[in-house]
Amino acid sequence: MDNFTIINLQAITGTIAIILAFQWWIKPRLANLSIQDALLPFVFLNTFRYLGLSFMAKEQFYDGFPAEFLNTVGILDFTTAVLAIITAIGLKNKWRFAIPLVWIFNLVGFGDLITAFPQFFGLELYNQNLGFIWLMFVTYGLATFLSHIYIFIRLFKNLRKK
Repeated sequence: MDNFTIINLQAITGTIAIILAFQWWIKPRLANLSIQDALLPFVFLNTFRYLGLSFMAKEQFYDGFPAEFLNTVGILDFTTAVLAIITAIGLKNKWRFAIPLVWIFNLVGFGDLITAFPQFFGLELYNQNLGFIWLMFVTYGLATFLSHIYIFIRLFKNLRKK
């Protein structure tokens, strides 16, 4: 089996597992929470996006990879992590501008992922010795991607309530 097939099978399986866990255990617990309390764990999950700086570490990729891609992923992931930390503090403390912060964080973080994932595949990074970055992609990357989708759903539902 080739690496492209393997990484896609892992991504499909991981997506199904995360959606099932969300539907069965997480979503029922969030249903009656305020938007701030419901969004907080999903925003907090993204505070660990500082791990994306690994793309900028010279030891992680051979010299032939486009530095522009690796630096962009690293910087945007780190920016998302910083925004997530600030936003999580805002949500926890119920700042009046916490929801606008969520919008900003979510647009930046989701934008990062929807531009990085196609580039990851376009550069065929899955055919390189990625070490822990492979694991990050098919677990943490997937979880953060799905967290952004849930955050958008809650934010749009919140707009309709007003």
